[in-house]
Amino acid sequence: MIERFVEWLQETPLSATFSDTTYFWTWLIIPVSQCIHIIAVAIVMMSVALLNLRLLEVPVSQQSFAQLVRHLMPWIWTALAVLLVTGTIQTIAEPGRQLLNIGFRTKMVLLFFSVLITFYYQNSVKKDPDYWSRPEHRNLAYVLASVSIVFWIGIVSAGRLIAYLDLRAAD
Repeated sequence: MIERFVEWLQETPLSATFSDTTYFWTWLIIPVSQCIHIIAVAIVMMSVALLNLRLLEVPVSQQSFAQLVRHLMPWIWTALAVLLVTGTIQTIAEPGRQLLNIGFRTKMVLLFFSVLITFYYQNSVKKDPDYWSRPEHRNLAYVLASVSIVFWIGIVSAGRLIAYLDLRAAD
């Protein structure tokens, strides 16, 4: 089923435009998209690292976890939206390389759960700003922060591995 979708997507005019390297303006689409993607990855990684390290009680900031959440969540959600757009452009340009790749699929699964954790952080602080500073939530904080850090590192690693795990047969 995914193979048929990839075949269809490869035949679309948008895919042809995004992957066209014969004109300067179309040749720039993917490199510019990749540069923006990398900057957005850095923003997300720095922001979630600060949040998770704060939950692990590493003194990364004088701010409380709730203050960090209020400050960093707009950066995280905006950067994730940018990543969605730039990632979609890259996927449309080379659907087979992305959608049929185990690295891409791993990245998407890890991203799904990481976004859920991040959303949980935001919601819990919105309901109770002191939620994560309560002793009864310390174990949960340690577990979620540790899992989140591992998942975000996994997302970046799987994203990089997409280039090396392209197992499609050469045409």
